Amino acid sequence: MDVTFRRLTDDDLSMLHRWLNEPGVMRWWEGDDVSWEGVVRDYGSGNGDPTEHWLASIDGDDVGWIQCYLAADSPEESAQWWALGVQATAAGIDYLVGEPARRGRGVGSAMIRAFVEDVVFGLHPGWSQACAAPYAANVASWRALERAGFRFVGIVEDEDGPCRLMVADRPAGGRNLAAGVDSGDRRS
Repeated sequence: MDVTFRRLTDDDLSMLHRWLNEPGVMRWWEGDDVSWEGVVRDYGSGNGDPTEHWLASIDGDDVGWIQCYLAADSPEESAQWWALGVQATAAGIDYLVGEPARRGRGVGSAMIRAFVEDVVFGLHPGWSQACAAPYAANVASWRALERAGFRFVGIVEDEDGPCRLMVADRPAGGRNLAAGVDSGDRRS
């Protein structure tokens, strides 16, 4: 499965809005504003947040959204991560497989694995780990992380319930040049 990535643009917001409002996704986005106005505010070009938003494609079809950020930029979330041994140079990721027909077919784990290699570690040489904390009840999500090479490090508490903190370490001698990425910029 060949997964490629490109930066999310304002032209993609209607698709992201549809994905975020799909019942299988919305269930795990409880409390987030997934209205049109919320999607434009949180994911549009007018958002000055340093979080990087990406689209994942397989064979030219957009199948999912994934984001990354320096975990230290989100101290409220990452404070619990540090207590479990996560490094200060770690990245956080969040993701979704938008098309329901693509779920349960290995797309999530392939997307996560490729994103961590090509974008998180490939474009950010200073980032030492990739971390995600899906809800413990979201078995499909944390199992996709396991299949993508992440390891479980502990439970962290979220306002909506316990989450499984999963971590992937940068490989020793890992590459820093991305293959399947149209980055738009190269920040570290």
